[in-house]
Amino acid sequence: MKYEVYDKAKWHYEAKDMPKELPEIVGATHIAFFVRWCIENDLMSQEIKEDFAEELQQIANKELDCRDFFFNNMDGVFTSEELNTKGKKFAAAYYHSEKTKFAKKFGYYLIDHENWVKNKFGSQYNSDTSYYYVENSEDNYNEIKDICNKRYSEFLKS
Repeated sequence: MKYEVYDKAKWHYEAKDMPKELPEIVGATHIAFFVRWCIENDLMSQEIKEDFAEELQQIANKELDCRDFFFNNMDGVFTSEELNTKGKKFAAAYYHSEKTKFAKKFGYYLIDHENWVKNKFGSQYNSDTSYYYVENSEDNYNEIKDICNKRYSEFLKS
């Protein structure tokens, strides 16, 4: 598979609509949720698993914020190099493009995340800024995890 950049934190924290009062790390919350889901579902590359075994265990034990791992160990960039073959196929089909055959039928991560944020914020939702205010909490991660689990199940069946 070809090298692909799925997302970069700086695309979000350098965006014109990024609230100035917030730290850069909030631009990576949605990415870190997906990366954590990939870690928990054994979709990371062998190199990542070997090079960062301790950090991955700390994430599993909830001792390390996956956003910190994403910035410090992945340089704030989520690419195909961090994933194994299954992970690459799923991310290529689901993560960032509505143009894939899978996304056209089932949806894609960024729109699933946006819809989740809309639901979370209800009438307070602002399409430009609300996702920056999503709390990096275990409850929120678990809700995103459920969405990813559903999409991955659909992916495996398709």
